[in-house]
Amino acid sequence: MKYIVVSSRCPFSHEKVAGKESIKENVGGVATALRRSMEKHGGTWICWGDGKLDGKYLEEDTGKYKIKRVLLSMPEKKGYYDLYSNRTLWPLFHYFRERVKYTDNGYEIYRRVNEKFARSIMESVSGDEVIWIHDYQLALVPKILRDSGIKNRIIFTWHIPWVSKEMFETLPESDDLIKSLSSSDFITFHTETYKKNFDDLLTETSRVKSFVVPLGIDFRYFSNSRGGDIKSYTLRDRKMIFSIDRLDYTKGLVNRVLAIEELLKRHPDLAGKFVYIMIVTPSRTTVSDYVAMKRELEMHIGRINGEFGSISWMPILYMYRKISDRMLVSYYKNADIALITPLIDGLNLVSKEFVASTDKGVLILSRFAGASNCLDGAVIVNPNSLGEVAEAIYKAMNMSEEEIHDRLTRMKKQVSKKDTDWWIRRINAIAMRKINDRWSA
Repeated sequence: MKYIVVSSRCPFSHEKVAGKESIKENVGGVATALRRSMEKHGGTWICWGDGKLDGKYLEEDTGKYKIKRVLLSMPEKKGYYDLYSNRTLWPLFHYFRERVKYTDNGYEIYRRVNEKFARSIMESVSGDEVIWIHDYQLALVPKILRDSGIKNRIIFTWHIPWVSKEMFETLPESDDLIKSLSSSDFITFHTETYKKNFDDLLTETSRVKSFVVPLGIDFRYFSNSRGGDIKSYTLRDRKMIFSIDRLDYTKGLVNRVLAIEELLKRHPDLAGKFVYIMIVTPSRTTVSDYVAMKRELEMHIGRINGEFGSISWMPILYMYRKISDRMLVSYYKNADIALITPLIDGLNLVSKEFVASTDKGVLILSRFAGASNCLDGAVIVNPNSLGEVAEAIYKAMNMSEEEIHDRLTRMKKQVSKKDTDWWIRRINAIAMRKINDRWSA
C-alpha cells in the first residue's frame, strides 16, 4: 500500500546560501514522522515548495519516495498562508477570538491554493493509493477531490486543537470547512476533546469517521542520543530550568517569565539557586503582532533580571535563536526542570522529547497542552495562574529523587509505547479499514 502524503511543508527545501546550493531539512515532529512512513511504504509527497531554489526541483525522487512541489506566487502566499491560515484559522482554533481576522482574510486565495494542491494530487493518483492530508492549511482539499470524482480513501490528520461548536461557527466559512473535512473517509485528532468537538458538528449523513491518534516521537533517538555537557559559570551548582518554544502568542511566554518573577517574590531564598534558560526560536518575523510580542517579552525579562539579578547571577538566560538537534538534546539531558506551559497547544512534542531524553528531570506541563492527556507523571498546571506555576516550580526544585524517578518511569513507558512507529501503525490500520466503531487508539 502506497500513500500520497499532502502537507503544507516539504520534508526538505533547496536553498541558496553564500552563493551555493544547499538542502535545508524540516526537522519538525510531523515531518520526521512522515519521512519515516514514506521511507517505509513509498509513494508521493506533495507539498509547498517554499525554498528559494525549489522551482528547479518540482519533482524529485529521493530513492524511497517521490516529492512533488507546489509553487505559490507572492500574492498566493500572502492570502493562503499569511492571512487565512495564520490570521484566521490559527487564532480561531486556539480560542484567540480577538486576533481572528474575519473579513478581507484571503479566503478566496486560500480556496484557490487548495484547488492547486488538489490538482497536483489528481495528477499523481495512478491506482488505489491512500491520500493522507495534513492540517488546517489544506482543509478544503478533500471536497475538491470528491467533487472531481476521486474515489481513493482519504485520511485527514488535524494537528492543532479543534474548538467548540460555538467557537467554530463564528467562522463565516465554517460550512465550507466542515463539508470538506466530512468528505474524508477518516479524520484523526490528538485528543478526545478535539474529536468530540468535531463530532458535535457532524450530521447523520456524514460519512467521515473520527479517531484519536496522538502523534509520537522517535523515542529511541532521544533516549539514546548523548548530546553534550553544558558547563557554564552561570549554572555552577544551580538548578537548571529549561524551555524551548517558537515565538507565538499561544505559547504563554510572557506568563511564564512572570511566573518566575512570582516565584522569586514568594520564595526570595531561591535567589541565586536556579537559572531559567529560555530559548525562543524566530517565527513570522515580519508580522507586526509578533514583533510587538517579542518586544514585550524581552521588556519583562530585562525588568525581572534587573530587579532580582546581581553581578554574578541572572534568573533568566534568554536566547532568541534556532539551535541544533544535538544542542537541544544536551539541554534536555542537563535540565532539572522542563517548563512547558502553553496557553493552548494541539499536542506539544517538546514535552515528549524531554521525557525521552532526561534521566533526572521534572516535567511541568500546561493542562491545555494536548500531551497532558497522555503524560501521567507530569506536574500539571494552569498557565494562567502565575502562583500555581510558581509553586509547581518550587515543588519540582524540592522533589525527592524517588518521586522524580517514579514520575519519569511512568512517562517514559507511555512515550516509548506510543512512539512514531506506533503512530504510523495506527494510521495504517485506519487506511486498511481493519477497524470498527469501538476501535480505540
